[in-house]
Amino acid sequence: MDLFGTDGIRGNSSQYPFDDQTLVIIGRAIAEELRGKKNEILIISDTRESAQRISRRLAEGIVSFGKNVVFGGVLPTPAASFLVKKTGRFEAAIVISASHNPYTDNGIKIFASDGFKLKDSIEERIEKKIKYYEDLKDFKSYCAANGKPIVKIKLKQDLSLLKLYEDFISSTFDNHSLKGKTIALDCANGASYKCAPAVLKKLGAKTISLNTNPNGKNINANCGALYPQKLSEIVKKRKVFCGLAFDGDADRLIFIDEKGIVKDGDYFLSSMALFLKEKHLLKNNILTATVMANLGLLSAMKEAGIKVITSKVGDRYVLEDMLKFKSSLGGEQSGHFIFSDLLGTGDGLLSALQALKAMLIKNQNPSEFFSKIIKYPQILLNEEVKEKIPLEKLGKSAKLIKKYENILKSDGRILVRYSGTEKILRVMIEGKDENQIKEIAQELLVSIKGEIDDKVGSKH
Repeated sequence: MDLFGTDGIRGNSSQYPFDDQTLVIIGRAIAEELRGKKNEILIISDTRESAQRISRRLAEGIVSFGKNVVFGGVLPTPAASFLVKKTGRFEAAIVISASHNPYTDNGIKIFASDGFKLKDSIEERIEKKIKYYEDLKDFKSYCAANGKPIVKIKLKQDLSLLKLYEDFISSTFDNHSLKGKTIALDCANGASYKCAPAVLKKLGAKTISLNTNPNGKNINANCGALYPQKLSEIVKKRKVFCGLAFDGDADRLIFIDEKGIVKDGDYFLSSMALFLKEKHLLKNNILTATVMANLGLLSAMKEAGIKVITSKVGDRYVLEDMLKFKSSLGGEQSGHFIFSDLLGTGDGLLSALQALKAMLIKNQNPSEFFSKIIKYPQILLNEEVKEKIPLEKLGKSAKLIKKYENILKSDGRILVRYSGTEKILRVMIEGKDENQIKEIAQELLVSIKGEIDDKVGSKH
């Protein structure tokens, strides 16, 4: 069945497993497998039009097992991690969001009472329970006989949770002030549309807010962290201090300096690692990054005496290695950053404040702060595929990869992988000669895609 991917359950919101019946079953399975002494489960969401229906159906399943449901309304995904741990009220928190995906998709992410996303073993238990319920002849009768009847649930939002989250985020700024600074925001018509402008204003900044009018369908629509170009133009035109672009569920941040230049996660992580080391706050002198981290970042960290742990792509894998190696800073080139001393998951707004605070302490503008590395040229090509055939089964392409690895040697690298949440092939090449790596990337993409199509075609 494999409902859970690298970041919860995700798919088209009008199809299985987001049909009403399956959602009730999923809610019941979550409540049963996460049963404990606490009697409440929190549900929050981003701004997708399907979120309320999904929330209601999940709640019906949860309540049928005898648990109560609290609706937090629209909140960033990381608020779930904070709220379950801070309040001590909830057995778990469920986030209804498909992150950076289009509005037609949605997802279910689950945080346990310790503030961390569920372990694979627990997700597997939930999947087995879902399969068991799906196989029952009469699921509704089963619930009535083994708990409570399934009844319609009304959404009643607990508004205090948004304030609690905003107060926490503001507190991480440690009494510094953004007075005199103008900051441009792109909230992607998503989960940060209320809290990001509110927190920055509370801390003294003037704000220029883009994409803060969600209508259920415009989340991530040519805006936010995946499309920072418009925000970059605003930063240059209005001559503001910086720009902050969030994705739909606000766990990702793309920073734009005062010159309008986009600074991705490599710049952010290197500069923050050096700052934290200088302040003796970088635990064990370790930065946790991913295999996508640019060679320029790795080189700068080596020169500074900072050890880099490279994880698989995905914030859950970054966090696993952070906990394993006891590091306080980790993240991805794509804009997920984790400050584990503050929160057990990535948070775009919290990350923005940590960088802004560092700039105030060092009395630097963003372009100065993010000038710590010289990046190698990097080409990333994405291509939709019919099937995720294991790359080791693509013999011709494997030989081609080996050939180019021998040509690039230590002056470059090749990373080929599939997206964890979509049927997308990603080919990333890094090296000193940009024209050379463009040609290599294109040739590999054509080769791999061709082999996949051939193998899929031979099955039919």
